[in-house]
Amino acid sequence: MTRTVTALDERLAHELDHARLLLEEMGDELATDIEVVTSHGVALQTVDIVMQIVGHIANVVRAQDQVDAVENIGMHELKMKLKSVLEPVGCEKAA
Repeated sequence: MTRTVTALDERLAHELDHARLLLEEMGDELATDIEVVTSHGVALQTVDIVMQIVGHIANVVRAQDQVDAVENIGMHELKMKLKSVLEPVGCEKAA
């Protein structure tokens, strides 16, 4: 299902990409400090997961075919959450 991507969609996706880049730069800088990595390795992994989520959301926001964009998400949990609002459930399917 395709749609027209609006200027707002493009701006939102751009801002999400920018936020992801800032997180990436922060994570890269912190990862160069062995003490930080040793003490906060799990937190750094969480930053990486957040970057991935933000990137996927940006791709969905800017996509002409959002259903296809959701299908292309590699993170299973995020994909399932987004698919749950795209696909009608129960008796809504029959309507």
